[in-house]
Amino acid sequence: MWDSAEWRAVVFVSDQRGAALQRRERCLKRAGIGTSIVIERRPSGTYYKLCVREDDVVDAHLALQLGGFCRSQSLRRKSGTLADAVRELAQRAWDEGALFLHRLLDFVRDTPGLLALQRRD
Repeated sequence: MWDSAEWRAVVFVSDQRGAALQRRERCLKRAGIGTSIVIERRPSGTYYKLCVREDDVVDAHLALQLGGFCRSQSLRRKSGTLADAVRELAQRAWDEGALFLHRLLDFVRDTPGLLALQRRD
């Protein structure tokens, strides 16, 4: 799949696999845009790239902007104080909690339809 040139448009790069990457992937999925995550290991670290087809790159950027993902994240590690570390930990916990709630809502919303299909069979 990745040998093809049509799958080479990168719309987001992160140095950590976490809620930020999953939220963007979920946003593109809801917009009907196929995505794939490419893991690239370099001497400077591991990078996670969210890729789409070249034909969908403009639509993907617009979907991410409409989803509220306009600002980019810095890939550099900042040396900070203990308060900065606690603030970042709290932000990540909030992000993970929000992602969990979104997944739970998706599950609850999709389950009755899946049960109805199974009952009909």
